[in-house]
Amino acid sequence: MKIFSSLLDNDSKFRKYNDIKNAVTTSKNYKNEPVDTAHVLNFFQTSKQRSYIVATEEMVYCIVDDTRKTQPLVNWSERKDMFTNAVIITKSKTDKTGFVDFGVNHKNWLYSKSKFENEFVFKEKIRKLLTNDT
Repeated sequence: MKIFSSLLDNDSKFRKYNDIKNAVTTSKNYKNEPVDTAHVLNFFQTSKQRSYIVATEEMVYCIVDDTRKTQPLVNWSERKDMFTNAVIITKSKTDKTGFVDFGVNHKNWLYSKSKFENEFVFKEKIRKLLTNDT
């Protein structure tokens, strides 16, 4: 019976939050800082892929977890102080997805609208992660 339940559970294909946090250690910009206290926000998901922002005390990482890959991929990383005056911009794409710009260097990332109450809530969660205001 357990086998069947895992087939129906879409979440079982994806890595757990601790695995996503630990993926930051594979980044070329990893500063040997603790990741166990990092904050994680899943901002986009499909049946095969999820995207996360992981914020440590010093850094912000964008990680993509693809079920077709052997491990999560750090797509970009940036020092947190680069986001001090960053403006988070969102644009609608479809009724289910939108685009988000994480400041000037990381533009047009897809986000899932259904994961957030509304656009304001999404932008506020991102702002808090980027500024240590969690």
